[in-house]
Amino acid sequence: MSSRSPITPEVEQYLKLNHKLYTHKELAQHIGCCIETVRRALMRLELEVIYGAKYQRRQPPKKWKRPCIICGCTKQRPKSQYKCNACHDRERDQNKHFSHSRTSTITLPKLRELKSCQDKNEKAMDMNVSLLTG
Repeated sequence: MSSRSPITPEVEQYLKLNHKLYTHKELAQHIGCCIETVRRALMRLELEVIYGAKYQRRQPPKKWKRPCIICGCTKQRPKSQYKCNACHDRERDQNKHFSHSRTSTITLPKLRELKSCQDKNEKAMDMNVSLLTG
């Protein structure tokens, strides 16, 4: 597991004053961290633009105050989330407590002999018996 970053407020101030005077390697040696940490700190402080996926920061999602479709509250939530967190959690909890399987009736055939086919000993189906499943 990596150790905690040595970028303190004093180090941030040092970077703001000296980031154009020294290379990233020299800054890293002075601070006592790796070059990658210095680059990420410079990007976070918006002192330099470094192109590369690993240095980019994720933008927080846009939020809106649209009324919840269930309770109508206007608390801020991420855009395209139509239910507030409370209603979303309540709905999820309800689904945990109720069984989704429904009991249904299945009819099974009852066998009986036909009198018309006595020589072949065949049996015919009669739909009279029903069972509950669940």
